[in-house]
Amino acid sequence: MSGAINAKVRLRAELRERLTRHPLADRERKSETIAATLDTLPEVRGADRLVLHRPLPSEVSVDQVLASALGRGQQVLAPRVDGRRLELVLLEFDTEWRRSTLGVLEPAKGRSVKLEELRAGSSVVVVPGLAFDEQCRRLGRGGGHYDRFLSMARAAGSVLALAVAFELQIVPEVPTERHDEPVDRVVTEARVLTRIR
Repeated sequence: MSGAINAKVRLRAELRERLTRHPLADRERKSETIAATLDTLPEVRGADRLVLHRPLPSEVSVDQVLASALGRGQQVLAPRVDGRRLELVLLEFDTEWRRSTLGVLEPAKGRSVKLEELRAGSSVVVVPGLAFDEQCRRLGRGGGHYDRFLSMARAAGSVLALAVAFELQIVPEVPTERHDEPVDRVVTEARVLTRIR
């Protein structure tokens, strides 16, 4: 294995341990702060569509942003894993959810949206991850779904990728390989990090 792959394996194990030790009350309080900050960003409030995931128990919850966006009449999409592909599903207020084999809540049904539809208007994708650094490099859980999706979405049109994370997930440097996609901003309970291009 290459040095970057070994470093990723070690960092994933370290961050899973950090998140496991993170008390539930702290996670909930910090999630509220992060979601409130995310929901006030002009790019989020003014987007034609938002792609929002449902969190794993250890992740930042963006459920209040999802409810706010639907209330504002924005088009909201949720990711659903289909093999190696990340499929986008249009959400409605009465969307039914199911737990995937990875333990993530996904839309049980709904209209699948083609990537080309993201070309019309502005799209904001909110991305989960295990670790981030101040250059907005991201370490995911290892499946590569969001890296492949972001690469294709950016090629299809103007997409802003925002990540949500607890401050304890910010590390000095995320090891990367050529296929890894950074995000444009990371929102934590303490700050908003912006990628320098």
